[in-house]
Amino acid sequence: MSLFGSSNGLRNASMTAVAIPLISVMAAVGYGNLLFLDYVHVLLGAVWIGVDVFFGIIFRFVFRGVSSSTREAVARRMLPATLFFLPAASILTPLAGYALALQEGVWDTGSGVILAMIGIGSALVISGFLTIFLQSLRIALSPTGTTDDQKLLRRFSIICNGALLQLALQVCIVSLMAELVVYG
Repeated sequence: MSLFGSSNGLRNASMTAVAIPLISVMAAVGYGNLLFLDYVHVLLGAVWIGVDVFFGIIFRFVFRGVSSSTREAVARRMLPATLFFLPAASILTPLAGYALALQEGVWDTGSGVILAMIGIGSALVISGFLTIFLQSLRIALSPTGTTDDQKLLRRFSIICNGALLQLALQVCIVSLMAELVVYG
């Protein structure tokens, strides 16, 4: 069974959801320009936070208010790209941050702030894979027209709760980054 169905546009969107962040981070690290790397790290992190706001707060209410056939159609169109973008963002954003910290000379594993960021960052990646990624994959791989509506709602609830958890953890990391930058 194809994750993308018969839609090449969906496949292209999903691949683009990985390619743009990956190429951006590789270019920023390869180029070695601190401002460019900072820009890519902050922009990718902001987009990732925006996706979590969308799923965790906005989309959960919209999704509950539409018919079951619409829910399934929306899930099948949106989730494949989500399956690719969120793991890419959850890995590439911290990697860009790590490269940035190395270039700025603030990477010190003896620092409580750095250790807290490593711990929260690990929780971010793990929670994203256990909630958003796994549930999206289950929905995307289920045969079209066979998804039980209650199961779909439950899985989307887990995705939305995972996005809220990620959002809370991201706010913690951003706060720690601000602490590091301001009080270094």
